[in-house]
Amino acid sequence: MKVAISEMNIAELRTFMSDIRVRQAKLDAQMLEANARMISLMHDPVAPTFVIPERELVTHGGLTSREAREVVSRGLVTEVAPEMGAVLAAGSTTAAHVDALGRGLKIAGAEREAFMAHLPELVEASTTMTASEFSHLVTETAKSVVTDDGLSIFERQKRETYFKMRTEVDGCLSVSGKFDPISASILKSKIGRLVENMFHSGDKEVPVEVMPWIEPNDHRQAQALIALVNGASDTASDVSARAEIVVHVDLETLQHGLHAGGTCRTALGSDLPVETVRRLACEAEILPVVLDGRSVPIDVGRSKRLATVHQRRALEAIHPTCAIPDCEVIFDHCNVHHIEYWAISDSGGGGATDLNNMVPLCSRHHHAAHEGGWKLELDPETRKLLIR
Repeated sequence: MKVAISEMNIAELRTFMSDIRVRQAKLDAQMLEANARMISLMHDPVAPTFVIPERELVTHGGLTSREAREVVSRGLVTEVAPEMGAVLAAGSTTAAHVDALGRGLKIAGAEREAFMAHLPELVEASTTMTASEFSHLVTETAKSVVTDDGLSIFERQKRETYFKMRTEVDGCLSVSGKFDPISASILKSKIGRLVENMFHSGDKEVPVEVMPWIEPNDHRQAQALIALVNGASDTASDVSARAEIVVHVDLETLQHGLHAGGTCRTALGSDLPVETVRRLACEAEILPVVLDGRSVPIDVGRSKRLATVHQRRALEAIHPTCAIPDCEVIFDHCNVHHIEYWAISDSGGGGATDLNNMVPLCSRHHHAAHEGGWKLELDPETRKLLIR
């Protein structure tokens, strides 16, 4: 007897979702097969067919332009790694796992052959790991075979940097772009500081009056970009205030180069070549992230309600994304949450603004922790988060 979804218990729902995942994987594999067939028709030596796969996927596959591009990219991955396509067709992995393998191929760059030597174990891992876990494994595997400390990757990223402007039919200007990690950090830092100033000033200068579907912070970012173009700075006294670039790097990587398990990335989560970080270290003031309080006062008790800039750097080093397991919202888009609420606690005193009482939470999980009835507990030694 078939049970209605609205009447399923949690065990039945989990089985149901697993079945959907398998069916979706098989459908994704069939879409890749259709894409491959269209490409073969284009190159038919007897009677080549004029066809643009992306357009066909949009027109007849019902996909968006972005989804169509993802299918084409996925097809390139399974072309060089047919084993991955096979487990997708069997429903044993997902399209997200295929995408992760594609990112690994890009990181490996010229060392693709060395990376592909790990393909059998990666394919096997894709059938048992979550997409997030597998993405981390692929990234670490790709890093382990790179011999130039990521310089070729960074050079490609710089060459792929662009900024496009297009006037829409309603007269508004649409912009889109892609920036290498250093340029992105500078832009994000400048805009981020202005947005923070707007927020803390209560938006006195430019009130946030937006349509219901526009995020207030997205509106502030647009206003901040215009302000920067007009010569504004993030401080009233320093028109040429330099952007802050926060880089997370472990000592072994900085001294000896990339290694499996090492970190060398911007606060935005973009990998950087070690040589670039060494150059930045020569040109910039070094801002160490100290987790034990010996160099930076990371525990301020109840003297402050909001996390200090040093605490935020420390938290970002520990939690690059939302602290809830498998949530991939980056730290920069999270709120710093007090495990024991700052305002109220069972003891009546309120929770301290200390590192061991704070975690970053995305907006959705922040609401769950406050209005949703979630109770969070943090192990101060391992920083493992328990959700009840």
